[in-house]
Amino acid sequence: MRPLCRSAILPILIGVIAVCNSTALVAAAPATSPFPPATVSAIDAAIAKWFTQYKAPGVIVGIWIPRKGTFVAARGTADRSTGAPMEVDDHMRIGSVTKTFTITVLLQLVDQKRLGLDDPISKYVSYVPNGRHTTLRMLANMTAGLFNYTEDNGFNEEVARNPQRLWTPRELVHVGLRHHPYFDPGTGWHYSNTNTVLLGIAIESVLQKPIASIFQRYSFAPLRLTNTGWPASGALPAPYARGITEVHGKIVDATHWSPSQAFTAGELVSSLRDLKVWVKASATGAQISPGLQKQRLKWVTLSPVTPDHTYGLGIAYNHGWLGHNGSIPGYTSEVDYLPSQDATLVLLVNSDIPVGTASPIAALFHALTQIVTPANVAK
Repeated sequence: MRPLCRSAILPILIGVIAVCNSTALVAAAPATSPFPPATVSAIDAAIAKWFTQYKAPGVIVGIWIPRKGTFVAARGTADRSTGAPMEVDDHMRIGSVTKTFTITVLLQLVDQKRLGLDDPISKYVSYVPNGRHTTLRMLANMTAGLFNYTEDNGFNEEVARNPQRLWTPRELVHVGLRHHPYFDPGTGWHYSNTNTVLLGIAIESVLQKPIASIFQRYSFAPLRLTNTGWPASGALPAPYARGITEVHGKIVDATHWSPSQAFTAGELVSSLRDLKVWVKASATGAQISPGLQKQRLKWVTLSPVTPDHTYGLGIAYNHGWLGHNGSIPGYTSEVDYLPSQDATLVLLVNSDIPVGTASPIAALFHALTQIVTPANVAK
């Protein structure tokens, strides 16, 4: 799982109320006409320019803005070896967008009083140094200070050398714990996949169930996300796009690499249609209480985040947009909701290969928001 730089960041059926809210989200969205021809032409040109700059085989784009327009398209190829075109229903790995699912379940459990945001992680996991002073809230908003295991060179070399290896969540955490923390808990901000893996371990310990069944009961079933799932292996559900990554300067196919390298920080697979439903549900707090939603959107003010580009509880704020991006070998994703315009944007790319330090997904997010929401341009 390629670590995300700061510029790229900005990831049980619980009752009748949750079910009703979820059903409304699925069924109530009004039909929206296509954007005006000039806007469609500008979007097409931006995508074409993006293809000339990045090494991605293909992209799926979905933009929905009530009273303004809709754009849904698949461009490029899903399989470089056969030339099969990308399709809008193709499944993709969504990387750190998984974090939005993990933190939402965490908050649902807080609502149920099964755990508390200010509980120390030591209450659930015994082996975290300074765990008595590291809270679940700190893990969720990236202020815990724990080293990000995907920034460990040895780990990334092992993933590239043995991409089918099955990793346990504890193994992932211990890669991070081999390093000194970035800072004392609560005194700084650093994006860390180690944090969200620990939250997944804590959730499993509370419910005494595997995370796959937890996501199914708390998220997939209530919101009718029939094309979103927890892969048990490197296999992907059909139809799917094959993804590419870069290893020592060579482009390789990472489609069936083991997603266990990511656990609750990035293992999920989904589709454009499901993510359209999910991002609005998660960004608006449809499955949690208003009080917890307010806490979720309490933005971190510690450096290096900024007022226009910051982070809450498993959700990013990027110039008005609420959501998350994701990166895992072979795939990048971006899912965001703009409350001021009731706008939704979903991008899925079958490559995680950057140009310099620029993520392919961040560049396209920026280019498209320049066109469709010029007052809220993602950076």
